[in-house]
Amino acid sequence: MGQGKKVFAHYFPPYPISFNNQAPASDYYTVNYLAPDGEGGKHRAYGGLLRDRPIARQPLAGDWAQADMRAEVKQAADAGIDGFFVVVLSLSGGNWDRTIEVMEAAQASGRGFVVAPQLDTTASAGQAPVAEVAAKMAQLARMPAAYRLGSGEFVLSAFKAEGRPASWWSSLMGVLQNQYGIKTVFMPVFLDASRMTEYAGISYAMGNWGVRNPGNTLAGPNYAAQAHALGSRWIAPVSVQDERPNQGVYWEAGNLGNLRASWSRAIGDGADFALLTTWNDYSENTSFAPSASHGYAFLDVNAYYLTQFKTGAVPRVVRDAVYVTHRTQPVTAQPTLPHRLMALQHGDRDPARDTVEVQTFFTAPAAVTVTVGSATHTYTAPAGVGVKSFPLQTGNVGASAVRNGRSIGVAASPYPVTTRPDNQDLQYYAVSSRR
Repeated sequence: MGQGKKVFAHYFPPYPISFNNQAPASDYYTVNYLAPDGEGGKHRAYGGLLRDRPIARQPLAGDWAQADMRAEVKQAADAGIDGFFVVVLSLSGGNWDRTIEVMEAAQASGRGFVVAPQLDTTASAGQAPVAEVAAKMAQLARMPAAYRLGSGEFVLSAFKAEGRPASWWSSLMGVLQNQYGIKTVFMPVFLDASRMTEYAGISYAMGNWGVRNPGNTLAGPNYAAQAHALGSRWIAPVSVQDERPNQGVYWEAGNLGNLRASWSRAIGDGADFALLTTWNDYSENTSFAPSASHGYAFLDVNAYYLTQFKTGAVPRVVRDAVYVTHRTQPVTAQPTLPHRLMALQHGDRDPARDTVEVQTFFTAPAAVTVTVGSATHTYTAPAGVGVKSFPLQTGNVGASAVRNGRSIGVAASPYPVTTRPDNQDLQYYAVSSRR
């Protein structure tokens, strides 16, 4: 793989497209993860484990698990993503099996899509003995889709790299070299990037997990400059949003504001790589992957900024598109199901807000009509990229665009807004005029 700027996505094995190849109405997501009483009621206290899921599909014949993995690789590659950093949670069992499956799917894609293991120090895999970890990493390194630099070194990443001292990582790479003949480069991701000085001497590139609200994203330290001063490359985090019912927290993403802020920092700071955090962690609702709540909208909008990051030039808009994002309930809505509510994080910079946002990509100016419940708003959106927000109201949400008397796009949301939801759900839903 060439050494130009690359964009990866954090792949989370616990949430594949399907667990049991069942019809959507009876599959594991519907029955156990989305239902407040799923898995024997153990998620009832917070209204259910998840609020979103991968786009559902009907049962498949044959090796359906591999077909699903190939579908995810195709989705990512089509969106301009170069590969996955697959988080390694365990060294055996279902999550490990899916790690192997995603590497096999990458190889089968024929797209040059690559996969790097991202050893998680908060999980059992990252706390295992060096010899055991090295044997498993060597197994992955031998797979054709393993990410290697142009000079041939195997790429090893880490989640919360500071969970192990630099000496531990050096020892692991030493075993890979001396016992398995695998020369390795380290690309750690930190939860606390202030620790990166300790790891700079063993790292090819370093990154940070990042935050999920635009104010803190824009105000954060210039870690790219710090990494470069330490002789390392920088992996910039790129995210949309974050809500965690089971942890009782959420961040105000400002519709697509945090996504735009993330790319502003990655591009403006001169990052060498970008990491989408995450591809599919539905328990934290940080997914870019096509989902029931946002379809392909996040990936499509992301592709514009991803192209700018890779090419260094602002892309020319060649197709008209309208994207609408909104919540399905006001932030103060009281759910009908009694459960613990999520608390806003970093509200000093980004207070909770109730807004519908329309982001347009137009080849020329056009008239836009936005409907939010009983309210109708009209404005003229410019050529290029335009962003405009409106107050959230109960009812249906949608936007349409007209140029010279001709419709050029309709984005009608199928997600009505209510003040009495079944459970609290503060994610931003999204719809597009393109799909």
